[in-house]
Amino acid sequence: MPLFGVVVVGPPGAGKSTMCAGLCRYLSLQSRPCALVNLDPACEGEGLTKFAVDVREFRTVEGVMAEKGLGPNGALRFCMAELRRSSWLREKLQALEDDKDCYPYVVIDCPGQTELYMHDDSLREILDELRTAFDARLVAAHLVDVAQCVVPASYVAACLLSLTAMLRLELPHVNVLSKVDMVSRYELAMPLEFFRDAQELRRIEPFCGTKPCPLEDDDDAADADAPRETDYAKNFRRLSGKICELVRRPELVLAFC
Repeated sequence: MPLFGVVVVGPPGAGKSTMCAGLCRYLSLQSRPCALVNLDPACEGEGLTKFAVDVREFRTVEGVMAEKGLGPNGALRFCMAELRRSSWLREKLQALEDDKDCYPYVVIDCPGQTELYMHDDSLREILDELRTAFDARLVAAHLVDVAQCVVPASYVAACLLSLTAMLRLELPHVNVLSKVDMVSRYELAMPLEFFRDAQELRRIEPFCGTKPCPLEDDDDAADADAPRETDYAKNFRRLSGKICELVRRPELVLAFC
């Protein structure tokens, strides 16, 4: 029987672990056997749902930092590269095939460091191996915190990150605006529907020229910096506009749910 799964990715704090726990509970209520797989070697604690497969049994970021003298990000990339070269994950999933409470649905909780799918091929190659070994039917869910919609430039960056994840992971892809129940706490430049649909992004380009606060407290120094800040704002808007054009190219479908 093929393996079916959701690969949950996104920046730190976007709500990945909460979504994974929710998906597991939903599948359980639907009487569908499900296993939660943790691929984050820096994960702290058990989370909201017990892991059926936990990569920390194979490698931990803390252990690699102590053993190799690497920083947190370097240690994380080392762990994922080691996992890619190992058969550990495949063997763990094979052991679940006889467990009617865990197979054939998996929810994969991935690390929040975006460089793992922006600059590194390890995560994509791990998922490719699962697709080959188990005839896995996987879909990627990329989470973006709704708080990113407060600052239009941050939302544009989130769109670019979502697009990068879609292209780099090479999986069917769903973008999710998370924590929308908290949107009433924020003052948005546009209605929530605008950010959800990701249409006509050029309309938020004028809002992307936020000037940086001067470091000096002296008013004269701030006045002297005014032309530089104006140039910064103009160039920043122009860059944001070009990114919006890229994201909204007709062959690239990007929207949030």
